[in-house]
Amino acid sequence: MYLRLILLSVFFISCSSTNNFELELEIKGLKKGKVILSKINDSTGVIIDSVFVKGDNLVKFKSNLSEPQILYVDLILNDGNSYKTLSFFAEQKKIKVVSSLDKFGYEINVSGSKNDSLLRDYVAFNRKFNDQKLDLIKTSFEVNNQVDEDSLAKIDEMLISLNKRQFLYNANFALRHSDFEVSPYIAITDLKESKKIMDTIYKSLSDDIKKSKYAENLKKLLSI
Repeated sequence: MYLRLILLSVFFISCSSTNNFELELEIKGLKKGKVILSKINDSTGVIIDSVFVKGDNLVKFKSNLSEPQILYVDLILNDGNSYKTLSFFAEQKKIKVVSSLDKFGYEINVSGSKNDSLLRDYVAFNRKFNDQKLDLIKTSFEVNNQVDEDSLAKIDEMLISLNKRQFLYNANFALRHSDFEVSPYIAITDLKESKKIMDTIYKSLSDDIKKSKYAENLKKLLSI
């Protein structure tokens, strides 16, 4: 977490009269701290804006976004001794993000962004797959103590099957939503192990989405 803050560029993106993005951020329970809004450009963190909060848990940012993309909100407390972060899929419109001081980044509600809504549905379904895999791994440890090789083999088969199902779900999700920037984002994040799948997703993207930075990154991965 701290490493990304260190990588943040020392310059700020200045506000302009052409602001097309507005963030209303509510952090329940926040009384004092520093809030930093940033994005990633070419693997480098770039600060969009920052504000010191004192006595008000509602923060507003305005900026100009070139396209829908993942943005980060860093919350610094106790004179820099405590650090929390959350991310969301921003779009060129007004977006409201609500979280709390205690569960900042873990419990978050975002309204106004279709890409973010799709991404959270995707993450929630993947969490179910991951929970199932954790249960199987836990069972494998218990069985291993009993030296039950047949049961271990069955658990391995179930894990392999579950991994395949999860990968196919992720690929199909990206294909079904190829008219949104979240599609190439999922491809470069979770589907890099299959160039064939990435190529299929890239070809399914609309012309407008192919111009996005996530699609450009996907194209670069396919050329390696």
